[in-house]
Amino acid sequence: MSTDTLRTLESDIDLCVPEIQDLLAKILESRLGQGEFGITAICREFGLHRKLAWQIRSVAYAPNPLQAVAFVPARSGIESLTKAIKDTNPEIVERLFTTFDRFEDLVQTHAGDRTQLKMLVESNPGSGKREGEAKWREKAFQGNSFIWGAQARTQHSLSVLNASDSVADALDLVQVRGLIGLRRVRPNTRWIVGQSIVLSKTEEEARKRVPLDAAAAAEMDGVPILGEFCSQPLPQLVRRKDAQGLINDEIVPGPVGSLGEQNVVTGEVIRNLAPRYRSRDGQRALFGAISRTPSELFVYDHFVHKDLFPNVERELCVFSELNSPITQDDADLLPVSETIQHLGRGMNVARTPDVPGYLEMLDWVFGSVGWNSRDFDLYRVRLAFPPMPATVVIRHDLPAPDEA
Repeated sequence: MSTDTLRTLESDIDLCVPEIQDLLAKILESRLGQGEFGITAICREFGLHRKLAWQIRSVAYAPNPLQAVAFVPARSGIESLTKAIKDTNPEIVERLFTTFDRFEDLVQTHAGDRTQLKMLVESNPGSGKREGEAKWREKAFQGNSFIWGAQARTQHSLSVLNASDSVADALDLVQVRGLIGLRRVRPNTRWIVGQSIVLSKTEEEARKRVPLDAAAAAEMDGVPILGEFCSQPLPQLVRRKDAQGLINDEIVPGPVGSLGEQNVVTGEVIRNLAPRYRSRDGQRALFGAISRTPSELFVYDHFVHKDLFPNVERELCVFSELNSPITQDDADLLPVSETIQHLGRGMNVARTPDVPGYLEMLDWVFGSVGWNSRDFDLYRVRLAFPPMPATVVIRHDLPAPDEA
């Protein structure tokens, strides 16, 4: 077996980058001493421009080699630095260039160029680059907007979970979905704003799906629109059933860009959604929302009645839908650094600038089902430039009846 087959990106970084860090730190400290010194002092002492000075200091003092990789300057930057010290410390100059040659070999071997290397490194959990996730997802948002022909400013999902008042030990769920600032990027684009499954007669009898505003839904081809919280004039929607049993609620084509921008909000209550207790060991509850529209922001608010699921540990899961739209397999999890925020109890803790008239809408939603918002805890997930197609899920163990 050749040595090349044993090489990994991580092992090559560990062999090469710490030496670059040590050499750059020695160069800086040989002129500026140990301790705090700023970018201006580096520029003045070595005759460097500010960006290069910042890169050199960032590499030298990054907490780990993976984080340092993103700041390693180009060869021209290394040459600019060494000009200032080649007469006083030629040995360090030679060692720096030798190590930098190894770094460039690493780039070619594992990535081909610096851009690809940066993506590989920032995808590694050890890089600690949380802001890198949003940056890469923003690029995907721009590309997906062009490819699919639509985009939204905010993709909003609201779920309100309560015990069923008609079936013992069952759950009722209010589900509101909104696309805020929906724009067509391409003419004649039709866009799915909601999707559900045709249930069998037996399933329909057990689980009832009812529009929150039945009169508005009847006028909109069955689409459960909440007209009071949509843009005016009302978006035009149609309901289509396909051969696979899916019901697609679609917004019809309209003008592209700002002139055609709309807010689309739908809402339903699903009675007797699922059991509130586990029937077998290890059974878990998953409450989620689908991300299938290129969006600048995804906000998922999950209200849970205070008497449901006490002391459970909630986990954020973002499942890729590339392999399956109904996956619960951890192999399909996408890496995200965001977490679930417990904001408190009642609708007043839900204030957000991301959804226009949000508190008024919450007041209407809770009032329409006769539930008191002060009895519900709010758990929020907020993702910039959410991945798509994906399902954003709040997951936790289901309790046994004697644990509730």
